[in-house]
Amino acid sequence: KYEGNAFAGTLQSGLTMEFQNNLQELGVSEFGVESGDDVVMGRVVAVEEQFSEEFGKGTVITSLKSGLEIQGNIVRPAECVASLGSEAAAAAEEEEAAAAAEEEETAAE
Repeated sequence: KYEGNAFAGTLQSGLTMEFQNNLQELGVSEFGVESGDDVVMGRVVAVEEQFSEEFGKGTVITSLKSGLEIQGNIVRPAECVASLGSEAAAAAEEEEAAAAAEEEETAAE
């Protein structure tokens, strides 16, 4: 409705700046994660997971959203796309698990 209105734009930027200044006064700080960082539970949330030959299992492929903390306490975790590791390694793990389950089954009989 007010798009393109110069006064509304000035008001929006002023309110945003005031809000950010108040957050800083309260000790709120922003943090981010980089590609290759570990996905630390509580600090980083993987909103999507993908197989990757480049990044190991449990690491960040892409950062999506920064997180917020107050004096070291996480208020909002950072969001990312996390790696499931190599697709070939995952297939090998799956085969090993199936073989172990089959061995258990035959041992129980």
